[in-house]
Order: sequence, then C-alpha cells, then structure tokens
Amino acid sequence: MSFALTQLLVFTSTVFALLILNTQRAALSRRGAQHLNAPQASHTLPTPRIGGLAISVGVLSGALLSGSAVFSMLLWTTLPLFLVGLVEDLGPHTSPRLRLSLAALSSVLAIIILDVHIDRAGIPFLDPIFAVAAVGIAVTVFVSSGFTHAMNLVDGLNGLSGAIVIMIVTSFAALSYEFGHADLVALNVTILSSFFAFMVWNFPSGKIFLGDAGAYSAGHIIAWNGIILMYREPAISPWAILLIVIWPVLETVFSMLRRAAQRQSMAHPDRMHFHHVVMRLTSIADPSLGIATSNPLASVLVWPLAAIPCALGVAYVRDVAVSAAMVAAFAACYVLVYVMLVKISPRLRRITQRARS
Repeated sequence: MSFALTQLLVFTSTVFALLILNTQRAALSRRGAQHLNAPQASHTLPTPRIGGLAISVGVLSGALLSGSAVFSMLLWTTLPLFLVGLVEDLGPHTSPRLRLSLAALSSVLAIIILDVHIDRAGIPFLDPIFAVAAVGIAVTVFVSSGFTHAMNLVDGLNGLSGAIVIMIVTSFAALSYEFGHADLVALNVTILSSFFAFMVWNFPSGKIFLGDAGAYSAGHIIAWNGIILMYREPAISPWAILLIVIWPVLETVFSMLRRAAQRQSMAHPDRMHFHHVVMRLTSIADPSLGIATSNPLASVLVWPLAAIPCALGVAYVRDVAVSAAMVAAFAACYVLVYVMLVKISPRLRRITQRARS
C-alpha cells in the first residue's frame, strides 16, 4: 500500500471516528458541562472532550499499516497516559499526582522498550554529566513527563493545541526526512493526518475537544520524537529541538513562575495563559464579539508566534550556538509580549468604553 493511500486512510478513519462521537454529542457532553464552570474554560456550550479517542483510531491504523516497529512500540508506551487522560475526560477527576506518576511510567517504559534516552545537553560542561546513564535517564523522565503536561496546558482554545501539534510534527517530519529516518517520517505524517482530521471538527466551531487523553498522548509522542532524533543524530542541536517545542514549554514554565509569585498551587487553573490574554484583548477591542468568535480568533493570532520557532529550529538544527541564542531570545520576547499585552488590557478597555459612550 502506498504511503499516500495510508495517510488518506488515517485521515478518513479519524474523521469517521469523530463523526460517530459527534452523533453521541448529548451523552458525551455531560462531562463537558462540568468544565463550563472551570476557571480556564473558554467555551459556553457543553462539548465532548474525547477527541483524543478518535485521533487514536487514526494513529493506530497508521501504525498498523506502516509496519514501523518504533511507531508501534512508542504507542504502547503511551497507553498509561492515554487511559488516565480518558478517565479524566469521561469520569471523575483524577489527582495531578496520579497523572504525573503515569506520565513518568510512560517515560520509563519508553526508555526500556526503545533503549533511548537523552545523553547530551548541548552545553560543553554539562555534556559529560548527561553522558552518565543514570543522569541521562533521570533527565529524560523529567523532560518527557513535563512535556506531556505542557501540551495539556496549551489545550485552551479552538484550534490552538491542534495547530501547535501540526506545527511541531511537521517540523519533526522535515528533520526525519532530512536525516533519512523513514520510520519517524511515517510516525509524524500519521500524527499530522489525524490532527488535520481533528481540526475539521475542532476549528473554528469547537464541536469536539482534544481532551486530556489526546493532549497527554500527543505530548508524549512529540517528546519522544525529539528524544529519538537527538539520540540517533549527534549533529542535531538539543537547543534546536527545544526551539521547535518551545511554545508549550514556555507556557508551562511561565505559568509555574506566575503562580509561584502569587503563592498559588502549581496545579491551580486560571485564565491568565498567553492565549487567554489574547482572547480577552480581542473581546475588549470589539465588545460585539462573542466567545464563539473571539475564541478561534485568538488561536489564529497565536499561530504565527508558535510557528516561528518551529521554522527556526528546522533551519538551524545543526547549529548549537545559534539555536541556543534563539531559545533565549524567544523566551525573552515571550515574556515581554505577555507583560505588554497584560498592561494594554485596561488601557484598551478604557478607550473602547469612551468610544462607546
């Protein structure tokens, strides 16, 4: 079977699974109704949160058709995260500690099954330390577990997490092709096909959400994309890999620092993420916009900001110094723009109120 036909089947199976789930919208939305009152909620109607279940149908079909051993093994390591996410989406709340523990378990399984871990940092004095297996394995568990939760953190607007996944896996597909890893090309293009199908239902109307199962699973697979590429190719800069995935990472780190400064729990949800601030600004700029419009509009405004570091990471994948400098520069720009947007909000509100009076 040709590669193009395989991806067409992946796209079709995902769309079909989403269609079936959407026909059960009323029943599946009961859990979504509980999230309307969540502090981070950006929607007004109960919505099924199990888009990850439909995506898994497409991804699994792609893994079976591709015949890639790495693809299949990586999916097995994703199972603990997928299941705990699905429980969170459908049933009672699970504790953050349980979810973090299972993220660590999935990471350990990937290390054992794939026999891969982070073994360098791209910093001369740290590289010998990372080369020690125990240190490299510990760092790998931390990075993989952290990124699974980072992807869940950016799942806040219609089309935001889906677009970010598409940007990242497109970048990794390009690198996999450049360095000649056909198995990783198949993996990334399959993820890409499934998420394009998901976007048909998620953007702009938000008929179904990715949910914890989808976000955690995508985060785990993305993290291991980068880890495997780094492990296989010494020429790849770790900083370039970080640059490609930097948007979810910055959202997570900055949110932790913000909550620490406010003496709040790290697990405390709020509506102060970058995408929430952008959405609030769109509503202030045009008060006639409802959530149904300002939600996807905010996603569109964030897309270029998340795409730029992906493109730069691919362009400078072999240059450690340049990619490291770009990580630092982009992190500084992220903080400056965020602070500027927060400060603009009350001024813009006063201006629009005067214009309306």
